[in-house]
Amino acid sequence: MALSRHHTAGSAPMSVLEIIEQAEDFDFDPTRDLRSWLRAARMLLTEAALCEQDGNLQMAYLYLYRHAELVVGKLPLHPQIKDPKFKADFASARKIVAKNLMKLEQWKPRITLEHQRYVKAVERRNAERQRMRDERRNDEHERISSGDLHRLSLVGDEEAYQDLRETLNAADHRQLAVDLARQELRRRDVNRQSTRQAGVSPHTVASRRQGMVLATPDEEDQAGSRSEVSGSRYDERLPRRDDCRPTEPRQDFSYGTPVSQSYQYPSVPHKEQRMSWDRGPPQASRYADYGAAPPLPAKDSVRDQPPPRPAKAARPDLAATAMQKSAAQVTFKPSAFTEGGVPLRTVFLPPTLRMTFLNLAHSNTLRNLETCGILCGTLISNALFISHLIIPGQTSTSDTCDTTEEGDNALFDYCDSNDLLVCGWIHTHPSQSCFLSSRDLHTSSGYQIMLPEAIAIVCAPRSNPDWGIFRLTDPPGLPAVLGCHQRGLFHPHEESNLYTDALRPGHVVEGPGLKFETVDMRKP
Repeated sequence: MALSRHHTAGSAPMSVLEIIEQAEDFDFDPTRDLRSWLRAARMLLTEAALCEQDGNLQMAYLYLYRHAELVVGKLPLHPQIKDPKFKADFASARKIVAKNLMKLEQWKPRITLEHQRYVKAVERRNAERQRMRDERRNDEHERISSGDLHRLSLVGDEEAYQDLRETLNAADHRQLAVDLARQELRRRDVNRQSTRQAGVSPHTVASRRQGMVLATPDEEDQAGSRSEVSGSRYDERLPRRDDCRPTEPRQDFSYGTPVSQSYQYPSVPHKEQRMSWDRGPPQASRYADYGAAPPLPAKDSVRDQPPPRPAKAARPDLAATAMQKSAAQVTFKPSAFTEGGVPLRTVFLPPTLRMTFLNLAHSNTLRNLETCGILCGTLISNALFISHLIIPGQTSTSDTCDTTEEGDNALFDYCDSNDLLVCGWIHTHPSQSCFLSSRDLHTSSGYQIMLPEAIAIVCAPRSNPDWGIFRLTDPPGLPAVLGCHQRGLFHPHEESNLYTDALRPGHVVEGPGLKFETVDMRKP
């Protein structure tokens, strides 16, 4: 099982024990380079932070616990663990685990409460269904359809468990997904700018995103916010008592002046005055200045006029209604599954990204040199949105393209500082056809073991078709490539069906209007 795994959108809330059981269920291959495992551990921290931002606390718990299991339980068994060049990174990973254990303990009661609410909702649903069955059995005259029975049985769930989001199909709601992503990314940018303006150093921001560590007291005072251990989005869901404020005076709609709250009784004269019934001189009417009253209209004219038609109710604007949704109210269900039945989250790809990459690689393509780029993105509403195309430092030949060690370090530092997930890679075949070579398969397996939805885009300008989006099958492709220890730049594999198309059909969807940022890290 891949290191990065998620549960199906809309599934039942899990208990802490169920989350731990899933967190410990992943494949660990000690023959893989230790550096790749340390990077995979950093990816788990990024996914945990994104899940917490997305309101998915149980998946954030799963990724943090899996990170702890990987660092504390698996990596000490790696044959390269005593290599001095990994000593600092491994020590840093262990410190992050120690700090995150406090956060896991504080999340336990909230996850338990969420699971208990769901269990009670299921019990109410089952009791309601049983009651309806008994009534239908006892009263033959009352007909209750199975649809009504199902509808009534869900009332208890909606009342007892109100945290269910609206689940949508990503392919059928592409524009809505892009609009929600644009809105959520804008909100995150504002929060990031506020953090920088509050005086929090970039190094501290990157450290928090890597390990969600505690902030110093000085930074907390400057930012005016709680520490990340005690403050999460779930605090906003807890019921709060409304502030008690004094009521303001009620406004009189006729004159717009406050009406006094105390009643003033009329004054009583001390001595009763005698009423005179003698008719006095006529006095001018107080309404004389307004003139005579207008004549009444004829009855026939009123009777002949048809009654006014009521104004038509305006149709609701579906686009405006969709934009009223937020990322916290919608979740996109998985659009595809692996060959082993594991759900794959939808990956939204900007349609113009491929041509942008080809323009950046044009000079190398003319010289018959390969070029590679890294696809990075973020998690929003259980879907992955590619938001960055990064061109790291690299060395190229006519058949290969490898990132340098310096380029790798700069790439992952940038991803950590910007809360980005590595969602795959893109590269050119200047003189070859569109396919994944054996070397490409090994490269893709490294990304796919960290993120099951990771993809590989191949651009072959001189071939037809000239591009494709692929992923390794799982099984047999991913386990076969991970278990391959053959030497040599290019070598055949005995297994067939090692990779498949990820676009048609697949879990990749092109998002119309989806913007992305290009970061070229190559030295001139």
